[in-house]
Amino acid sequence: MIWSIEEIGLGSKEKNRVVIKDCFGSIRETLLNNGQTVTQSKQECRNCEEIRDCLRTSKQIEEESKEKDELRKQNLIAKIIDLSHITSNEIASCLLEFLSRIYSSPLGMIFFKNLLLFCEVPRNSSSFTLTLPITQTTMDLICGEENEAGNAEEAFTLRIILLQKSFPNQTKANMGMVAYEVARVFASDDLGVKQILETLSEFESNLFKKMNVERRTHWLIEKWGFLDEFEALKKEMPMEK
Repeated sequence: MIWSIEEIGLGSKEKNRVVIKDCFGSIRETLLNNGQTVTQSKQECRNCEEIRDCLRTSKQIEEESKEKDELRKQNLIAKIIDLSHITSNEIASCLLEFLSRIYSSPLGMIFFKNLLLFCEVPRNSSSFTLTLPITQTTMDLICGEENEAGNAEEAFTLRIILLQKSFPNQTKANMGMVAYEVARVFASDDLGVKQILETLSEFESNLFKKMNVERRTHWLIEKWGFLDEFEALKKEMPMEK
């Protein structure tokens, strides 16, 4: 651990030494699945007189980061809704909830690398999805903003998803339908699979690689937290096993 020392003169002979530690604000609290909280710190933190202020600063930094991510998420969701072609209020409402939930899911970070656009089409239309790679510059042109990074362009992927099925007054089934279509796009696309693998642990990654497209699709639906909605979809429209 590196300390930097700044001396401030208080008189001709007296000086006050202010010690600033480079590790200040590095303590982290992690909430486990069983509800317990684990504090991640260094061994030297045990005898540190600034541990309370350090933990308080860490929490403040974490909260500011969460607020920034939440604002980024909400802005992107708003753009997706604005740019998508949705004709029914029921599907639009489902999309809002679906997008909010997937960005908060364990694999939510992959959606910041993709622009999902939805298009509601008649039932008798051909069912297919369209995936196009785009750059951050193209993304800015679509959204009417300048590149915040200002450096190297970050690659985005534009994924156009056609929705030709809907179930009146069946919110869960409609959510399951959207979740299935999005999961199928990522599970059947090489780039989508690569993006997913980058977020998984080694154990999950090895399992995912061994799955076929159908199993990957179902696995993603469950991982995103839409298993109940998918079951509701299957009741409304039995799907091939």
